[in-house]
Amino acid sequence: MNVAIISSRFPRFGAEAFLGAELNGLRPHFDRVIVVPARESLFSRRTLSDAFRTVRSHPTRIAGVLKLLFLGSSRPTVFLKNLLILPKGLAVARTVELEKVDHIHAYWMSAPATVALVASQMTGVPWSSSAHRWDIYENNLLRPKAERATFLRTISERGSRDLAKLIGVKDRAKVTQVRVGVKIPAIQPRNSSGPVRLLCAANLIEQKGHLDLLEALAVVAARNVDYRCDIAGSGPLYAQIERRIGELGLSSLVFLRGRIDHAQLLDSLRRGEYDVAVLASRSEGRGRMEGIPVALIEAMAAGVPCVATDSGSIPELLDETSGFVVPVGDAKRFADAIERVATSAGLRLQLGRNARRRIVQHFNVEQTGPALAELIIQS
Repeated sequence: MNVAIISSRFPRFGAEAFLGAELNGLRPHFDRVIVVPARESLFSRRTLSDAFRTVRSHPTRIAGVLKLLFLGSSRPTVFLKNLLILPKGLAVARTVELEKVDHIHAYWMSAPATVALVASQMTGVPWSSSAHRWDIYENNLLRPKAERATFLRTISERGSRDLAKLIGVKDRAKVTQVRVGVKIPAIQPRNSSGPVRLLCAANLIEQKGHLDLLEALAVVAARNVDYRCDIAGSGPLYAQIERRIGELGLSSLVFLRGRIDHAQLLDSLRRGEYDVAVLASRSEGRGRMEGIPVALIEAMAAGVPCVATDSGSIPELLDETSGFVVPVGDAKRFADAIERVATSAGLRLQLGRNARRRIVQHFNVEQTGPALAELIIQS
């Protein structure tokens, strides 16, 4: 069985890094797995040429696709977005036919799912999609997509509930939860001497709450807790975060490392270079909150306890046995949690062991990969 995976930008460097482990979990179950990034080469000569050939091969189907995009879009901006992605969907349809693809699976219910929907409508090949977080609340053709997809995979309980509310009643049975899985690494012992090493691995955007994190770290520093914090990631808030680090007097404690290669970051976690993972994500309404952050899953898999906010579905991942979950925007509570875990090597060890055990049991790609593959095979 040949499967086409429609990503957003993966395997482009730094994009959807979690897909690497998930695709490795899928590949053993299929003859071929082809990855097509939806947002790459949107209007290249090759894309437009393949789109034209698809329309020429199936001239009676394109009108139905255009009607579906127009009538199904909830607002003009959504229709425009789907219209812009249409050539890519038509081009992917040609790839599906040439490569004899038996099933199409999209990651994200937004543009990638639109590409998969168009390719399926043009070729008749069945399709499905994974839904994560903001892509649910964007509500981009959710009802017509749900009607035509064979199944809709969600990664969290909250995502399952919210997606079910937005689609037709008859399609709610298609919603199935399969967690995002990671590879469980062999880990090395941690050195408990010296400053406690914190890691915040997240894009430098408002939702990730870096400025809130800095406020908490300033409180921790004022309590004379010996720590160092690496912030790994890139994004539009780099200069603002850098400036705030200086304003709070944290330049000798907090370091902006920029984007770090994903494999390098995982190796650092595996080798015990970090003691605690921190994430102060914000929550500002539907779509502007966390799903289940893979950065925290990967840290926990390496035996690293976490301190995070209760944004989105984070409480589905973290509990009191594996870390600390504090209210969004509460710098004092966040600082209290960091201080507790930073000042007790025994607590870090206990929480880290429990965190790793939780990932092995519920977020192991050796379990989630076959589960997703089975859904595809059965559809």
